Amino acid sequence: MKKLLLTLALSLAASLCFAQGKNYVNERYEKLDKEEQFESIIKEIEENSQEPYSASDYFYLGLANFRMEKDEEAQKYFGMAIQEDPGFVRPYYYLAGSFLYTEKYEDAILNYEKCIELDKTFPGPYQMLGMIYETQNDYQKALENYSKSYELKKTPESTYQMAYILYKLDDYKKALPYIESYLEYDNDSFSMTNLMILALYSTGEYEKAAKYEKQIRKIWENTSDESIKKKPFFIIYSFTHNDYEIDVYEKFDQSGNFYYPLTCNVCSNGKVIKTVNLEYDAVTEKFGTAYFIGMDELEPKRHLTTNIGFSKFPSFPDFIELVKLAVDNELEIGSSSEPVTSQ
Repeated sequence: MKKLLLTLALSLAASLCFAQGKNYVNERYEKLDKEEQFESIIKEIEENSQEPYSASDYFYLGLANFRMEKDEEAQKYFGMAIQEDPGFVRPYYYLAGSFLYTEKYEDAILNYEKCIELDKTFPGPYQMLGMIYETQNDYQKALENYSKSYELKKTPESTYQMAYILYKLDDYKKALPYIESYLEYDNDSFSMTNLMILALYSTGEYEKAAKYEKQIRKIWENTSDESIKKKPFFIIYSFTHNDYEIDVYEKFDQSGNFYYPLTCNVCSNGKVIKTVNLEYDAVTEKFGTAYFIGMDELEPKRHLTTNIGFSKFPSFPDFIELVKLAVDNELEIGSSSEPVTSQ
């Protein structure tokens, strides 16, 4: 799967084409590559050419081996293509991809940079460098490279990458136009609709976010994608408080006489230690209090209900302030319950 995703990313970027000083494209081998007949590429080169092969032949031998996940052979042939013609860009690009797959990140970076040195008009190397730096959590360098890729070729993928990396850099207002642009390509994108909700909550635009909350529920209801259908909730806001990482989410199923309209996962060192919830209770609503702040502690397992209640849905900023107080154990507990254990 990892190699498949990398190959798709490389192929998508490569389809945008390098400027070619020499035409090394072999239409026959390109056709076999698209048909995934990689062994046939190797066989035909060995039958129709003599060693030492041309830069083009070495490149296609490398490409065929790369597709078959034979990275050591691929790297050897890409290197030989470069030796034959140091100005041939494509071998550097796929050699970098092979290094990336084998987790030789510095070698991958050097070869992508060589691609850029030889051809600054091709967005692919910038895009791949952005992906490397993003996985290394160097979001500023990722942004620099994604920006160059986007300037050279505005595609749904480059738009998505700009939106996501700006969100990761907490630059929500700059992320919003890219999110809006991407949703023009794909209004039913679950991930980008969710990113729009996250960005709008982060900028305090709660009323505008409500439109996209309805949209993501519609996407979830109508999707045939099982990976989306299996999701029980979507995150609307993330923040940190006193070294705790907190994600606020809404469940898709909000029905019945008792449910949580909002839930916060409170994490310490990447582990959920408890949840803080806005809880709806149809029974207490009859007496004027429809919502309570409650908590579910995981160790030991018990449910706590605070003395904080509301007759109507509280404002989101007020809820967040109460979550912080709950995390700091500064809310008065009205009742608690523990799971019943058999004797």
